[in-house]
Amino acid sequence: MELEELSKKVKNNLIQTIYIGGGTPSLVDPILINELIKKIKSKFKLPPAAEITMEVNPASINEEKIIRLKRAGINRLSVGIQSFNDDHLSFLGRKSNSINSKKTLALIDYYFDNYSADLIFALPDQTLKEFENDLKTMLEFSPPHISLYNLEIHENTPFYQKYNSGELKLPAEELDADMYELALKNLTAAGYQHYEISNFSQPGYRAHHNYIYWLYQPYLALGPGASGFDGDCRYQNLKDLEQYIKYYNPKGLSFKEFNELQQKNSIIYLEKDKNNKIREIDCLSKKEKMAEYSFLALRTEKGLFYHKFYKKFDQKFRSIYKDEIKELKENKLIIEENERIHLTNRGKEVANEVFLKFLLE
Repeated sequence: MELEELSKKVKNNLIQTIYIGGGTPSLVDPILINELIKKIKSKFKLPPAAEITMEVNPASINEEKIIRLKRAGINRLSVGIQSFNDDHLSFLGRKSNSINSKKTLALIDYYFDNYSADLIFALPDQTLKEFENDLKTMLEFSPPHISLYNLEIHENTPFYQKYNSGELKLPAEELDADMYELALKNLTAAGYQHYEISNFSQPGYRAHHNYIYWLYQPYLALGPGASGFDGDCRYQNLKDLEQYIKYYNPKGLSFKEFNELQQKNSIIYLEKDKNNKIREIDCLSKKEKMAEYSFLALRTEKGLFYHKFYKKFDQKFRSIYKDEIKELKENKLIIEENERIHLTNRGKEVANEVFLKFLLE
């Protein structure tokens, strides 16, 4: 049902990529993944060589499932390694261990030409040497794409409660910066292109789907908890699975009944529970869109081009953010050249501080 709705909102019915992620989709039977991809292709036009990515967890994947996912139509995997240190994996609540993570990477590398692997750094009690070992182990596999994230503490989580109570202490900012600089040095020396703050790729293996976000292009959201953007409004489906199902299937039909009615294009199939709110919608002001566009562009290697900003908003970037540009240049956080601005290495280390400058009041 939601797929039907989405297919009517896209110009020329053309989409560029598919990304199956959030949660642990590798728990799902590949047969269902194949059915989902076929269903999407029946409703949208998709280029033959389009990137179709799925997130996988080392604890919920094996050789058989890797093979079946490839046969199901997945052509790129994103594997959440996070660390090769068992103590850190335990802290993160991962059910995998370093041995299994290495085995999983080796299998993915054997069956997939295109895949991404991620690491988390700046973990509690993590040393620079431990992170260096993680990088070294990762580079032994030479994945086409690597993502690096420092640990984020979100509200209403066990981590947040421990952090607030003082039980959880994160590394000093200096150590966090040292880890990031070490990653830049080692990964670029190994031939990786640092094309976005958190992302590194071998030539020809940039993440096409993620690049859509950074270029501020619209993207569709399908399923509970999924987030989308139409160019003006951001929206997020509610995470509650029961509420989601109730909205699209208020009569409580079985999957078989639902499928049969869909094939017949029955009016019952088209009914929805209008009293059940399915998503939150946040429509952005022009100032909010200009701010989002600015810091998303600055996440990329090329940065923000003044002419592109003007073309999109009919406003001169240097006029709107004159003081911000001056301050950031003086603090050596951005470089202004060739009618664009981009982050310095120091700017990348404190990127969130830079981005805050563009949030106009």
